[in-house]
Amino acid sequence: MALSGTVLDRRETQKKAAGLNLVSLMDIFTILVFFLLMNSGDSQEIEKVEFIKLPDSQAQGSFQNELLLKVGGDSIMVEDDVIVSLDKVRAAKGKAVPEIAEFLKSHSAEQGELTEFEEKNGRPVTIMGDQAIPYEILKAVMASCSQENYRDIALAVNQVIGSPMTVQGGQP
Repeated sequence: MALSGTVLDRRETQKKAAGLNLVSLMDIFTILVFFLLMNSGDSQEIEKVEFIKLPDSQAQGSFQNELLLKVGGDSIMVEDDVIVSLDKVRAAKGKAVPEIAEFLKSHSAEQGELTEFEEKNGRPVTIMGDQAIPYEILKAVMASCSQENYRDIALAVNQVIGSPMTVQGGQP
């Protein structure tokens, strides 16, 4: 009994070549590209220092400086080197501190010539100060930086999204 045109015969004759669904593959790669672009942005983190608790801020932007002055505990440090004690900075009463100025001068010599941007705005420096540090100490550090042409000063803070004092429209 020959059954031509049965279901079994049609299956054998309708075989397709195996293929790759490129639409799905392109969707996956598109998502992957967007994910990588979004996560490889200009976010920068500075090293964590145990003895410094940064103040909170809602400011936008990030630091891009090489020099990081750590103000906290009982001294001012760059990397692991102590520059000056906070007692000497307090004694300066908001004026430039010679030890900080001397360090910045030697750091400037290592950096070489100023770029065009640095000639206009000064060399960049980031000050990472504990939130409990009095403003008078920060003022003395900033005065020392300005005196040695480190006028592009950034203060390191924790970035906080929103504020409990504002409502959705931005009005308190």
